[in-house]
Amino acid sequence: MVLACLIMVACSATQKPQDEPAVVPKDKPKEIALGPDAGLVAVEAELQIKKTPEPKTQAYRERVRVEARGVWVTRWDFSSAEDLRRIMAEAKQAGFNQVYLQVRGVADAYYRSSVEPWAAPLAGKLGRDPGWDPLAVGIEAAHAADMELHAWINLCTGWKGKRPPGPSRPAHILRKHPEWRVADKRGQPTSYSNAHYVFINPALPGVQKHLEAVVADISSFYAIDGLHLDYARYPAHEISHDRLSRKLFAKARKAEPGLDLPTWQRRELTGLVARLRKKVHEVRPRAVVSAAVTGIYRDIWGWKGVTQGFHDFHQDSHAWAEQGAVDALIPMIYWPPTAKPGQRTDFTTLTKHFAPLGAKVGILAGINVEAGGFEVLRREVEIAREQGLDGVVLFAWATLKKRGWLGRLGREIFGGPARPRAAESVTELRQALRRLGRRLRQAELVWRPQGLVWMTALRSITTTSIQFR
Repeated sequence: MVLACLIMVACSATQKPQDEPAVVPKDKPKEIALGPDAGLVAVEAELQIKKTPEPKTQAYRERVRVEARGVWVTRWDFSSAEDLRRIMAEAKQAGFNQVYLQVRGVADAYYRSSVEPWAAPLAGKLGRDPGWDPLAVGIEAAHAADMELHAWINLCTGWKGKRPPGPSRPAHILRKHPEWRVADKRGQPTSYSNAHYVFINPALPGVQKHLEAVVADISSFYAIDGLHLDYARYPAHEISHDRLSRKLFAKARKAEPGLDLPTWQRRELTGLVARLRKKVHEVRPRAVVSAAVTGIYRDIWGWKGVTQGFHDFHQDSHAWAEQGAVDALIPMIYWPPTAKPGQRTDFTTLTKHFAPLGAKVGILAGINVEAGGFEVLRREVEIAREQGLDGVVLFAWATLKKRGWLGRLGREIFGGPARPRAAESVTELRQALRRLGRRLRQAELVWRPQGLVWMTALRSITTTSIQFR
């Protein structure tokens, strides 16, 4: 009965929701487009059925039921589908159950996108189709190995190179909007250089809308287990003083006298991150939205001479946790434990500082493999476990390979291949459909037919290529 009802509504609906970005390319890989959760949630949302929200911590715990053992795989670690398949197989043998695969570096795409151009390293030219899809291959290989695949994107890095981006289809954002670059105190935009990234300004409405479209593009068409945000920050404390930012800040300050620029920038960035999480959860409610954040939030120990996320990058990671802007934080605690506890950049001290946020969101320790030898790595994982963190993510794959540590990881630290959370089954989906049917009969239905949403729901329920993950 429920299915028949859905089919009737789907057939009668003709228009796409007006508030959704148009990010549906004709040649998307449909077989990995939509998971079962997308349809069920879309149905419930459209019928306006009230749900009791789950506590954030409970929702995260149900999503990640075992210790998270993740590794960052950068965009420089692969150049072919064979590379990625080998990486996934080796990661599984090393005991990892999560892979954070970088698929966006400088406002470009390592996946098929209608929003941003193909990354130049894939085929030698920005926008040139490489003939394969790294994200699709990564998902397929990771899932075949019973691991989770988290799509890792650099959020605010717009470009790197002596010259601006060249022509491409679609056009690069800094070719269309060079005014989106951050500016210094004099109002001068960042110059192009091989030595540093050119950042885009996350406080600008145009930038925010573009990033929302990027996230919607990935989460709508790829069966990701998570979206991982990196470089979700400003490049420096005295940035950005571009003309539009000044105008927007002046308007905000008029409404709130006494507001300072850094506070306004932190609020804008926090709001953006929260909206990106919402975008992902609209179609993949069980996907984990995580963020790699600066390992020193604030220097409350008087270490001095250290970079602080809150002050130097306007990255209020603790607020992200408190406000539920993310599902998980991965503080990049890239320094080893010190001989005496509490010394400058001590791994143990910083881990303890982030640990209490685990009552709100998942906390995974970001560990720099180059911080020391294998015994240092072993001790850091032990500290993360002692502090009750949800797991660890190691930076990065290339260093683990170079040092020949993959085998030792599996034997000595991760204790062999780790089991990820239990996968959903067809029986579970059928049970969910029955529950939904009962709720439909009990609810007062308010029909608002919208073609894309209803077809998404219908396909999610009936397709033979559902990925239960």
